[in-house]
Amino acid sequence: MNRLETLWKYQELDLQMDQYIMEKKNSDSRQKLLKIKNYLLKQEKNLLHMDDNADKKLDLLAKLEAEFNSLNDRIQAQLEKLKSDDVLSVQELEEITKEGLVLNDSIRKKEEELKRIRQEHENFQEKLDDIRRKVADAKNEYLDVKKDYDAEVKKINEELLKLKKQRDKIGEGISKSLLAKYKNIKASKSPVISLLTDNQCDGCFMSLASLVVKRVKDGNRIVECENCGRILYYREVEDDIPS
Repeated sequence: MNRLETLWKYQELDLQMDQYIMEKKNSDSRQKLLKIKNYLLKQEKNLLHMDDNADKKLDLLAKLEAEFNSLNDRIQAQLEKLKSDDVLSVQELEEITKEGLVLNDSIRKKEEELKRIRQEHENFQEKLDDIRRKVADAKNEYLDVKKDYDAEVKKINEELLKLKKQRDKIGEGISKSLLAKYKNIKASKSPVISLLTDNQCDGCFMSLASLVVKRVKDGNRIVECENCGRILYYREVEDDIPS
């Protein structure tokens, strides 16, 4: 087996390895894991933001309750004045009455605002709890899917290891310079070696000059396609072999 035949065998195993690697990368389980992971990351950020908003609503609620209690205290103070045995002037009574009306109106507004904020906080808390439940469910689903994915990956890695051993064994019979050229070309295109068919490169379907075709068929040197840069390889078919 000449060096191009050996390199071709090397490529066959290399391409099989690539297929397994792509299978692992494009696995349904892996795609599902990535989808769940992205969802969890998004929801974690969302929860942090919502928790911050919840704290702000609680602070606002505490402030409103303090203001409401302060208004109630002022009303109680007025009532105490009215209940006392002190003789109040008409002007003092008018002022107390006027302030009482203002305070009652303020209390009514604060009660409405408190009711609204409490309802908002309750709804907000329900939404938070719902998201937390969904996040917990997504984490459990992630663990279940990962078990399946890990099992798939284990099988694929076992096959990859077998192929790698076979490929590397063949690679021992290839010169370092030729193997380096193969890897350099593969960094930008695959497959690296293209068959010569009907005087064309099978990689890019470019028609080749007669001299290039002759050199490829001779097999005495490494010839690269002038168009795509792949290594050209000619395999004789039975009709080409003289009887």
